[in-house]
Amino acid sequence: MLYHFRCFIILSLLLGSMIAMGQQRIQGRVANTSNTPIEGAIISLVKAETEEVIQYTQSNAAGVFEMTLPTPSPNLNLRIQHLDYAIYHQALVFPVSYLNLTLTEQVTVLEEIVIKPTPITQRNDTLSYNVDSFALKTDRVLEDVLKRLPGIEVSTTGQIKYQGESINRFYVEGLDLMKGRYTAITNAISPDDISRVEVYEDHQPIKMLEGAVSTGKPALNIRLKNRVSRAGTAKIGEGFSPFIWDIRLSPMLFSRNFQALGSYETNNTGSTLATKMNNLYSFEEYNTFLYSPTNTPFLQIATNADPLINQNRYWFNKSHLGNLNVLQKFKNNWELTGILYYLNEDNDANDRVQTTTIHYLNPSLNTSEPIKYQRTTASRAAKEIFHAEFTATQNQKQNYTQNKTTIRVSKDKTKGDLMVNTPENLIQQKVNAPIFQLQNTLSALIPITERHWINFRTLLDFSNSKEEYAASPTALFNIGNQDLAPYPSLFQHCDTQSFYTKNGVAYVWRKNAWTFSEEYNFSFQQTHFNTHLYGSETGFWIPIPGDYHNQLRYQTSSNALHSKISFKAKRWSLNLNLPLDWTTASLIDKENNKGENNRKLFLSPTLYAQYVASLYWTFKGNIAYTSAFTPLNQLYSSTVLNELNFSAYSNRVLSNHRFRSKFETNFKDPFTGWFAYLNLEYVEQQNPLLYSQEIGENGQQVIQAIEQHNTQTTQRLELNINKFIEPISTTLKGSFSHSRNKKPMLINQVHNTVRTHQNTYRFSLTNTSFTWLNIDYSFAYQHLKNNDVSSSTSSKTTHEATVSIVPFAQHAVLTTLAYQQDHIQQQAFSNTFVDITYRYTFSKRKIDLELAWTNIFNYKEYNQVIINDIMTNVMQAPIRPRQLLASIRFSF
Repeated sequence: MLYHFRCFIILSLLLGSMIAMGQQRIQGRVANTSNTPIEGAIISLVKAETEEVIQYTQSNAAGVFEMTLPTPSPNLNLRIQHLDYAIYHQALVFPVSYLNLTLTEQVTVLEEIVIKPTPITQRNDTLSYNVDSFALKTDRVLEDVLKRLPGIEVSTTGQIKYQGESINRFYVEGLDLMKGRYTAITNAISPDDISRVEVYEDHQPIKMLEGAVSTGKPALNIRLKNRVSRAGTAKIGEGFSPFIWDIRLSPMLFSRNFQALGSYETNNTGSTLATKMNNLYSFEEYNTFLYSPTNTPFLQIATNADPLINQNRYWFNKSHLGNLNVLQKFKNNWELTGILYYLNEDNDANDRVQTTTIHYLNPSLNTSEPIKYQRTTASRAAKEIFHAEFTATQNQKQNYTQNKTTIRVSKDKTKGDLMVNTPENLIQQKVNAPIFQLQNTLSALIPITERHWINFRTLLDFSNSKEEYAASPTALFNIGNQDLAPYPSLFQHCDTQSFYTKNGVAYVWRKNAWTFSEEYNFSFQQTHFNTHLYGSETGFWIPIPGDYHNQLRYQTSSNALHSKISFKAKRWSLNLNLPLDWTTASLIDKENNKGENNRKLFLSPTLYAQYVASLYWTFKGNIAYTSAFTPLNQLYSSTVLNELNFSAYSNRVLSNHRFRSKFETNFKDPFTGWFAYLNLEYVEQQNPLLYSQEIGENGQQVIQAIEQHNTQTTQRLELNINKFIEPISTTLKGSFSHSRNKKPMLINQVHNTVRTHQNTYRFSLTNTSFTWLNIDYSFAYQHLKNNDVSSSTSSKTTHEATVSIVPFAQHAVLTTLAYQQDHIQQQAFSNTFVDITYRYTFSKRKIDLELAWTNIFNYKEYNQVIINDIMTNVMQAPIRPRQLLASIRFSF
């Protein structure tokens, strides 16, 4: 690990020195004949032969400008333009001394012209996309346009990235209404209401820290066409077969001081609503502490995984979501935000068949043949969530305060059948898991003087869950212990109660471009983890005697001193955090009347650096080394039944360590529409425990923890290139990623080191050059290889194209073709889907009448191959049949 650290530092220094040696800085001042400085003059470096602009900037209020040319080039001219002055030209000879330039006044007679907005513009660190330049007549929500913007990516969950970095804020006219749940807006607001999408590069959301502390994260801001926008979208659709519906209603109000969005959505067409309310923000220094206890139940049924295709192809659901979001800004710069939502979602996943092959030796069978079994599953899952969040924020140059209170209640119920190999081997399962969470978090930056302030932060969190898991008949289980044989059914109970608090106070001061902080924080967590396994005998649940009960109390406390240094200049940004953390962990096992304690002094340094070489090039790097004690869910020593597997771990509280380094290079040229980034990442995880898996012929596992030091490594490379070709209204996006994973495994008492290599190629094209024809095409190829004893390989090829034809002004036909092919060894599986949508639009009233016909070929089954660390899975899953949906969509 130290070797990789040294290599990273040396590489960074060499790269920085090469950049510095090759660059040529051009500085000067622009004034008129009276020596009055000229503000807003556009200074451009152009090629003498072609007049192609290769760099530009603007003069400030003092008439001063500065540019950096990565490599001095011959035959360059300096061109200066201003509406009130004659154009100035000057040939450059390198090296260039300080330029004092004088412009001659000139009266410009403006002729009648038609101005076409520039698709992409940049001013300082704000990039602006003109929405009308990228929107299609067939686009109905903002997300449709965002996916087409060069430099911007939108994931399947709606998360937005710019140049590979997730955004840290989503604003509408500068206000953060949704607090990270912005997919509710991007999937509701119409592109017709939006003038521009702005990207704030390296955005600092706390105004007191602007220009002082870098985040390295971008933000998105939506500019509306009207300063006060009362808007909304609605869709009402019904169809068959079977009976289907899709209803959405989203009224919105956006103004300078008040914003509101309410919505009600319900459908059974395969679209999940759970991900729409996910918080997609991440933690930032000096802001409120972020603590997110898992909202996923610990106990789960054993079932086959979801297919790797669009969810609306295979999901058989009934979903309801209602939410209300309100933001009020007051005259004293206080903002009050309230978020309420309720989700009710059911999902049926029936007749999924998965054939699994495990390519590891099984000594108990005395054969070299791999373990092979088939599981057929059918399940019904029901989820309910009520979430309430109230935030009070004062964010101004003089001070910063934010307090957030969250209440969350969720309940998961799942029932399922699992058949192993033959119909006679049918196992029934069910889970009931209610979870409650109450949290309050506060952060305040209190000024002492103009350059000195106090940062106070506190967080309180209480969570509670009572989970139940039942499975039968045990005669079909892979049970090595005969204690369980007399019971035809098993019932696992898990009760978890957790209290967590973290409190910190910091003294922060600034000196020139440097910001220093000394912070002390104290955290404390106490968790009670109780599990009991019951057996059914004569119709009653009775506790099973023996090693099947856990009564644990896990308590951790931390006293940490964080020394932070930040540097923020025009080109360089630096964040260094040196936390010294004295952590104590105590585990009390009441069931076995024993305890375990550990105390460690952890040093977990993090370093982030950014260098803006020019308008085009930005280089970033970060290094982090973190340490932590074994989490509670890996500390129970008595057996727990979960997903038909039996697990018991060590009672030792040990420390694990993680090293991560990442180097990023970003390139953008808004004038020519080029955007690109290259990421290199290395992650090394050092673990004190190795998990032993005993896998039976039916796939059931007995999992135990063995105290054995082991190391897992991951290496990643990602290259992404986007190009917007304005003359033909075409956006091209291409990417390549390569990853290598290495991890030790112990399967059926056989040690193996699994090495997985994966290459992924992606390409997409969008053409809107014709008013009557629009084309969206995407291609993906993924190749996966396990370099273990099996040397398994698989590949996946995906093509998806949407052709939109507008033969007449009010008519549109959208045809979508999706094709996917899986290869594994000598086997191949292919799947093809075709959808057609006809739309008639009443333009003046903003009303659409739609008729959507999905899965026209009426394919019944989807086939795919999945290779993971220890097994190869071939799956057949039922998909939604041919369906016809008639709907009306309108804006108001």
